[in-house]
Amino acid sequence: MKNIRKHDRQGFTLIEIVIAVAIVAIFAAAMSPMVFRHLADAKTSKAQNETEVIATAVLGYYKDVGQWPITNLNGPSGNQVNRVISSSNLATGSGPSAGSGASNWGSYGTTKQLGDYLYFNNADDNTGSTGAGANEASGDWPTLGNGAWKGPYIESYEFNDPWGNAYVINSQYFQGRYTGTVRHKVFALSAGPNGLWETGFSDAASEEILGDDIGTVISIIN
Repeated sequence: MKNIRKHDRQGFTLIEIVIAVAIVAIFAAAMSPMVFRHLADAKTSKAQNETEVIATAVLGYYKDVGQWPITNLNGPSGNQVNRVISSSNLATGSGPSAGSGASNWGSYGTTKQLGDYLYFNNADDNTGSTGAGANEASGDWPTLGNGAWKGPYIESYEFNDPWGNAYVINSQYFQGRYTGTVRHKVFALSAGPNGLWETGFSDAASEEILGDDIGTVISIIN
């Protein structure tokens, strides 16, 4: 039987624990920038994917009902919607490299919830997360036959980008809403990581995605 001597080690000394903690801290400090960069990249990728989902859903909606999300009267009719928003949490400022009228993404004209078109069949003058007033025989799209609403086209009535802001569609420039001659792109757009709009929103100029805004083209007019 082995004799156990008094000086045999029974655990770590304080200095060894301190050294081990210091080594872990050094590795953590070295890894942190990489981790944060990957987290930021993941948010950007998520926002890009979600704008693509929105664009696909809007195109599916148009294919079914024959109208872009611009209506705001019974029938449904009316075409005075300037912006379609995925939630009420709107980014409102413009960024350092903002194009002409960039702040319009957050504040301009008449808005309607994206969910009123794509989650509920509520394309008239009603709006609401409960779906009250949806599927009205005289106010919304039919649910059977030609031109029927076949949604929902998205998974929830209201949602935000990874930084907590609404996605916005510049619906003012959809065909049937816009009557000008300047070529416009209709985007599903996020204000991006800085929460500031930089992509232009002006009747006088065609749009390109600027700064850290993230988006997908839905339609091109003229």
